Amino acid sequence: MTETTPADAPEMPDAHSWHIPRLLIAWAVAAIIGTLVSILVPHEDRFAWLAFAVGASTLVTFGLQLGTAQRVGFITRVAFSVAGSVLVIAVIDVAIMLFG
Repeated sequence: MTETTPADAPEMPDAHSWHIPRLLIAWAVAAIIGTLVSILVPHEDRFAWLAFAVGASTLVTFGLQLGTAQRVGFITRVAFSVAGSVLVIAVIDVAIMLFG
């Protein structure tokens, strides 16, 4: 028995439309900046610099996603990438505060 979908059902995006390597690059940049800020910046100034790290990784995300020249799913890719960057930076900062 095969499943059928209604004609007006939206199609799931394929892996190419997500541009997975670009997401990973944005998260890697966030990890590098987050690590540097967490290690090098004094504790009392860390929040402002972590905000800078999120802003910088957001700009990197926009640049990478605009470079695809693909309109379909742009907002979703950017939102997913920025949310991942924030999560990466937060995890690194908490880990360094607890263990470093």
